[in-house]
Amino acid sequence: MGKAVIIITLGISAIVTLLMINLNANTNAGLDTTLDFFKDTKARLIANSGVEIYLEKLRRDKTLSGQFNDNELMDGEYDVTISGPDSLLTIRVDAEFMKHKHSSVVTAKRTPITIPPINSAVYVSSDNLTLKLNGNMDINGNDHNMDGTPGPNPALPGIAVDDAADSAFVINELKPKISNAIQGAGGAPSVRTVEDQTDWLSITENFIFAADYNLGSGTYTTGTVLGTVSDPKITYVNGNVEFAGTAYGYGIMVINGNVSMSGNFTFKGIIIAYGQSTIVTKTVGNAGIIGSAIFVGQNVDIQATGNASFYYSSQAIQNAKDNLKSSRFEILSWWE
Repeated sequence: MGKAVIIITLGISAIVTLLMINLNANTNAGLDTTLDFFKDTKARLIANSGVEIYLEKLRRDKTLSGQFNDNELMDGEYDVTISGPDSLLTIRVDAEFMKHKHSSVVTAKRTPITIPPINSAVYVSSDNLTLKLNGNMDINGNDHNMDGTPGPNPALPGIAVDDAADSAFVINELKPKISNAIQGAGGAPSVRTVEDQTDWLSITENFIFAADYNLGSGTYTTGTVLGTVSDPKITYVNGNVEFAGTAYGYGIMVINGNVSMSGNFTFKGIIIAYGQSTIVTKTVGNAGIIGSAIFVGQNVDIQATGNASFYYSSQAIQNAKDNLKSSRFEILSWWE
């Protein structure tokens, strides 16, 4: 009887020991599985975050391409490869966290810059328009090439405004000499009312988001280059600005404030000056815009002296459309 009890006791002890061993083994296996899942998830998070980080870099640097290795993030690291044209970019990120690896491959395309139809050499949208036009200023809605020679497209108005009252005001305020210098569709003075009005304030938000250059208030003179004919740029100026000397630019310029142009400053493309209150535009000397100039504000005051010129140019505008890059992307695929 005693031996039986001992045998039973030993048997139960052995069973309990076996159960404990199995339980500990299962616990360790479960812990390993949990840790592996955590490490896999962390590597995946690093890879996907790397994609987002480099999409933002691509937004800011529109020429970014190639390999970028050994980026550290969340106690792991990742390598990035960017290849392909803007119409089909491939962004590959290979991430590693505690020897666990994950790859994410994204294809995307850079969305094009949208430029609404241009309606004139100079467009003014304002609740209170004032003009101080003197000298030999020249506003011309006939199409011009960027070198000043005649362009191929039909003429647009020299000046376009939002309503008939503004149109009548402009015509009545023009001196005879200036009146003859407003050329374009319909003959001098070429001043017309716009039927289909564009919300330029909304349009400027997209341009600002995609800006290549961001400038503050101040004077920018000889030596300032804001884009070239083969590489036009989007420039955003936040504040009042003066361009002087032989500074020049190509593309689109958005100015949140007053603008003064003097000397031989020239811009070939589109200039948009806007503000919540009064926008004062001054042109002095031989300054000029070849493309289109757009002024939007509650009050717009245009002051011009000297030989200032505003020429409509379909070529300058098309050059901006063809060569400017947006900062927005459309994701075509995301593979992990």
